[in-house]
Amino acid sequence: MIRCGLLLGTMIAGVSLGQTAHASFADVKRAFDTGQYFTAARMAFNDANHAENRAEKAMSYAWTTHGLVKAGLDQSALYFFLKTIELQDRPALKKVLELAPRLMDRTGSDLIRMYLSQFTRVEDYPASAKNAFHFSQTKDQLLKGQYESVIKSAQQVQKGSSFYPYALQMKATAEVMVRKNDDALRDFKECAKQSDLADDDRDDSESAMNRKWNALRKDAVSDLQARCLAGQARIHYQTGNYDEADRLYDRIPKSSFVWTDTLFEHAWSTFAKEEYNRTLGKLVSYKSPNLKFNFIPEVDRLVAQSYYSLCLYDDALKVVDDAKKEYEEVMKEVHAFYQTNKNNYRVMYAMGREALTGKLHTDRKLYRFFNRFVRAPGFQSLAISQERIAAERIAIQRIDAARPETKTGITEGFPGFLSTILDWRNSSIEILGGVYVNNSIIDYYNQLVENIEKTNFLKIDILGQMKRKLVAPEEASSEERSRGNRIPVRRNYQMLWTFNGEFWNDEIGDYVFALESECEKENTK
Repeated sequence: MIRCGLLLGTMIAGVSLGQTAHASFADVKRAFDTGQYFTAARMAFNDANHAENRAEKAMSYAWTTHGLVKAGLDQSALYFFLKTIELQDRPALKKVLELAPRLMDRTGSDLIRMYLSQFTRVEDYPASAKNAFHFSQTKDQLLKGQYESVIKSAQQVQKGSSFYPYALQMKATAEVMVRKNDDALRDFKECAKQSDLADDDRDDSESAMNRKWNALRKDAVSDLQARCLAGQARIHYQTGNYDEADRLYDRIPKSSFVWTDTLFEHAWSTFAKEEYNRTLGKLVSYKSPNLKFNFIPEVDRLVAQSYYSLCLYDDALKVVDDAKKEYEEVMKEVHAFYQTNKNNYRVMYAMGREALTGKLHTDRKLYRFFNRFVRAPGFQSLAISQERIAAERIAIQRIDAARPETKTGITEGFPGFLSTILDWRNSSIEILGGVYVNNSIIDYYNQLVENIEKTNFLKIDILGQMKRKLVAPEEASSEERSRGNRIPVRRNYQMLWTFNGEFWNDEIGDYVFALESECEKENTK
């Protein structure tokens, strides 16, 4: 975990604050109550610089936070929110923590979560904000692998809160880890049902930035719902209930990135039922031009295993050899990039953002590798937050210029301080995003290596069986008779069409091959 101090830093230097008359909290409140939010924030900030003790400074920062939030300057407000928490004055804490849910939504939850978990307790929160604390505790415990604690903390998040569906997802994940599958199924199901509640705090203003933010929130809700459906399907698969897993995977919308990531999982459920032609039909969807942005090495291994199960050894061997060549090239490129830039979080973030803002359908394999994680809502929100930082800087300049009597310019006074805060905020996003990219590269690279190793073992099996068919045909026939190729049954919501080489968006994922098994024919099912 990143230390909080690393991100907040010891700022601020080089900004002239000027000499502004000291105002009372009554003056600050009067300005705030009359809708002069930026003025109230400026006055409260000046009070903090004249504060005689920690309590006064903390309350001044709390008022500064409230003023900036009401002025629509959330990225700037984040610094004062965190500084108020650091000062550990209870009255100021209670005031500033009212804003925890909004700031977690508008600036991202990870940095705030660190502060809430480390510096606050549930008694510090007003009733309307307690869910933010319990959510932060839940996620912090999940990252530490404290699964029983996750279950207890998640139970404290109230139904109806925008945090509730996410808490359910984390609770269900923890229950899977401690093998409470029935509880996990229940919570994943409720998560899928309740996920629309996560979008209950939309910003209805018509600015282009807020439209983009609301679109991302909508995508995040769909992503959450799809992941909770996938969570249910995985449990059914792991417990051998393949038909129910099949049904749940079918419910994941094809428009979701989760669907492209879980289609191969869905194919495993049909493989487990020995419906190899249906498995191959699902996996051929990845050849569609609309899905070629994916980088999922496991797909080729399952294709090869399906061919092997049909005793189509030449086909299986060709898939293995082609895949091995392709993924070893990618592995070298990823390894070289990581070794050159490991723990250089700003470079990591820059590459992640470059992949995100580039074309989805790219021929560059490194970008396709990055597609597996940079297009997640969490990383996208960091990129949009950077755009909001630029928009806030312009807004601050305009607000300052509109008041000639207090105008200082963007390099001095309160506006200058806010400009420096926005520089820090931009840096903190790069560090958080870089850590995410750095860790994701490690995770997915290890998966890539593991998949290549498993593919190599599969090749040994294929070559071994091909050899047995030549030198020991009876032994080979005995091994093949242990396999069964079941004829897939068409479901009542599926239609039968002949594939002519063209991919249609409403059909991908539903294709079924019609290959004849070359195993012992009399023993096929």
